[in-house]
Amino acid sequence: MDNIIGIGDIQMADVFKMDKSKALGMFRNRFAAYKKIVDEIGEEAAFEKMMQAYPDQQKAFMGAFIDNTTLAEGFTQAKPIFRIMGFTMEVVDISQNGVDAVLEIQRVCPVLHLAKEYGLESPCRVICEMEQEATRRAFPGMKAAILGRQANGDCVCTFQYERPAKSSTLQKQTQSVIARIFDVIKLTPKIVQIGINIVKIQFSKLSN
Repeated sequence: MDNIIGIGDIQMADVFKMDKSKALGMFRNRFAAYKKIVDEIGEEAAFEKMMQAYPDQQKAFMGAFIDNTTLAEGFTQAKPIFRIMGFTMEVVDISQNGVDAVLEIQRVCPVLHLAKEYGLESPCRVICEMEQEATRRAFPGMKAAILGRQANGDCVCTFQYERPAKSSTLQKQTQSVIARIFDVIKLTPKIVQIGINIVKIQFSKLSN
């Protein structure tokens, strides 16, 4: 079992033949490994042992998607992999003020009830919390936080990631500001019409 500890349980060969069944098998291996190590050395030490090689794995896989683009674009490109594994994922770009940021929303958690088979109340410690910690260690300066957990009764699982925006990202944010200015210009006739409508309504009330 040592050969699966702390590597995220996924290899390049797995990606090409991944499906929901293989993904569940991967998650079962992780729960089994975690339970075995917890029984031997305790929860905190088990967490660290599982994390030993995980950051390098995370840097390789996640980096392929986010190293040369924004977080939102990278996460969007990764959606097919999550879909194959049984997740239903949405991505929201929340970048602003020189920060490259994204919300990852998971509508379906395929391991929600799996943890109880291994005596765990929630899958979050073994799956999501390790994923977040591996991300922080793999990408210095990256913030990662869990905002919502289906295991705690939330309707979706929500994760927020932030990092300083790269120059290309800042350029896109500037372009976004310019686009908003043009949107306002396009709306000018409607804004004028709104003002006219308000004057008409007020005049009508005065007349009555």
